[in-house]
Amino acid sequence: MPHVERPSAGPPGPLPRPRPLARREARAALGFLAVPLAYVALFHVLPVGINVWVSLHAGLPLITPGQPYVGLENFRRLVHDDVFLASLGTSGLFAAGATGGSVVSGLLLALALDRNVRFRAFLRAVIVFPYMTSMAIVALIFLVIFNPEIGVLNYLLYRAGLPAVPWLTSPGMALASLVLVSVWWETGFNMVVFLAGLTGIPDEYFEAARIDGAGALARFRHVLLPLLAPTTFFVAVFSLIHSFQAFTQPFVLTQGGPGNATNLVVYHIYQVAFTHLNLGYASAMALVVFAIVLVASGGLFWVWRGAGEY
Repeated sequence: MPHVERPSAGPPGPLPRPRPLARREARAALGFLAVPLAYVALFHVLPVGINVWVSLHAGLPLITPGQPYVGLENFRRLVHDDVFLASLGTSGLFAAGATGGSVVSGLLLALALDRNVRFRAFLRAVIVFPYMTSMAIVALIFLVIFNPEIGVLNYLLYRAGLPAVPWLTSPGMALASLVLVSVWWETGFNMVVFLAGLTGIPDEYFEAARIDGAGALARFRHVLLPLLAPTTFFVAVFSLIHSFQAFTQPFVLTQGGPGNATNLVVYHIYQVAFTHLNLGYASAMALVVFAIVLVASGGLFWVWRGAGEY
């Protein structure tokens, strides 16, 4: 009878993990996740739920019990509220200027300080320092800088033989001044994020493009920007959210004026809630702003995905 070789069974597979060990690991994982999940539930999910409940009532339901339930009436009022709609438009202009300015300035500074320049560490620290300072302090500093009589900027214009600029008293200049303050404050953070993104890009890509004859502009457009797209997306979304949350700038510098030129939407919500004491209506405004920021962030993500750069 001929000998028939049996096929080899191969190397033995991994032994099944004991069930008690898997349970202990699952309990340990839940234990580690318990604190952050509790934090998110307590300080993010619960406040949003309370805000939704308050938006369905009139007046101050949390302070004065028995306020009537009005359903979606507060949201229907927003459609015809010209002041609220104007504040949304003002916030949109402010967000576009502050986001675009801080992203571009942060990228340019990161590119400049990514090289071996003298005092690189010192320059990075100086640029990041404003972001480490409270916005209230920054706004008070710029309140002096923009002062029409003793301000540094108008003094420099005077020494140069140029007329003074109404930084905070002209409707057009007031909003531009708030954008300038926000860009100056946030540029340092964006620069640090861009520097982190640049360190993750291998030099081989630029060397290969240089060997193929690509110039500096071509390497920037076709190599650097596509590889830096995820970082740019994060910085743009983060700056956009910050811009729509801006409150301290108009509160300290302009109080929403002149007129309503700098009446940003969060400052307007503050006025409705704590000056007019209509917390239900202010909560409805806050939910609309939350939805707008969510849609705008999703729109940025869609643009990046559609362009094939994320």
